[in-house]
Parts: sequence; C-alpha cells; structure tokens
Amino acid sequence: MTVLERAVSTMQQLPIEKQQEALNFIEFLAFKMGDRQINQNIENRAATKLQETKGNDFWRGLQRFRLTIENEGLSFGDDFAGLRDRSVGREIVL
Repeated sequence: MTVLERAVSTMQQLPIEKQQEALNFIEFLAFKMGDRQINQNIENRAATKLQETKGNDFWRGLQRFRLTIENEGLSFGDDFAGLRDRSVGREIVL
C-alpha cells in the first residue's frame, strides 16, 4: 500500500471536521513547499545572472567612460610627457 493510499484510507475513517483539518494541513504543506520552490528558483536565477555578468562590469564601465570622454570632446594632450622615470632603477652600493 502506498503512502497516498494509506492517507486516503485513514482520512476516510475520520469525521468530516478532521478530514477538513487534514486537508487544510496538506494544502498548507503544499503552499509552504511552493514558496520554497519559488524562492529557490529566484535564488538560482540571481546566481546565474551574476555568473553571466561577472567580469563584464569593468568592460562596460570602461566603454561608458570612453564614450563620455569622446562625447564631451575631451582630449589628453602632452601634459604628462616626460614625467616618467625611464631608468632601470637606482644603483645599489653594497
């Protein structure tokens, strides 16, 4: 005998008020499991979206920055020319 068959057989022996109470409890359990399933689906979708977009935020930000610079007509001249120290390093005296 399956669990479902046992449950039906047992419920048939109960008074109608207790059958309704058992049905309410079963519906509550189903509702509760549905909420868990919905929450799990939402969490799974969020995790998938995060994985899909991981690493893309920097690139999109850089592209937006470049577009803004271009749209504003800004340019970088030679203001910083010659500032870099091109030596291989300092001499170490032992």
